[in-house]
Amino acid sequence: MGIKAIEDNLIERLKVLFNTKLKAVDSLPGDWDEEMFKRLLRQVPGVFVVFAGGAPKEYGGESVNILARWVVIAATGHASGEAARRRGDGAVIGAYEIMEVMIAQLHGYVVPGEGSLALVDLQNLYSGKIDNQGLAVYAATFQMPMALPADVDLDSLDPFETFDAFYDIPKFESDAERQKWLDGDFTTSKPDAEDNVQLAQV
Repeated sequence: MGIKAIEDNLIERLKVLFNTKLKAVDSLPGDWDEEMFKRLLRQVPGVFVVFAGGAPKEYGGESVNILARWVVIAATGHASGEAARRRGDGAVIGAYEIMEVMIAQLHGYVVPGEGSLALVDLQNLYSGKIDNQGLAVYAATFQMPMALPADVDLDSLDPFETFDAFYDIPKFESDAERQKWLDGDFTTSKPDAEDNVQLAQV
């Protein structure tokens, strides 16, 4: 299926599982910084899928098989304090309930065409910094055999557009010197400014 397709499958599975009980079901990078905490706080209660890599099952061969690690993070926030973030109340789901339901449903869950998830770790990510942000965060790590293509058809990749521009201000005194610069020879001069802009996919 590929990493993106598996991630999408898990997100859709979690959306169906929790229905309207969560504010967000999404993917996350693995970086934990102030911006990430702010993002989580805007989306609690929520669950978030992280592809955490994985070790090869064996080396060599025509295909690449790994024991992939998928982390599902439960994040909650509650104005009543840290205990309410963990335990919830009659109106808002708590981190404990999210983790219990999610683990029961994902452990043994079969990703079509790949394999089944197996819980290998469960962590309370509590820290003073997370608590100061008004969050409770737990992480469940699942392992699953996964095949990655050994070769990728570059023509199958989505097209990207880039815009490159060089500026010479003022213009070169001679056309020969300018042509040398346009050909990429900067031995006697160099651009005064350079732009490289990544445009959206088409």
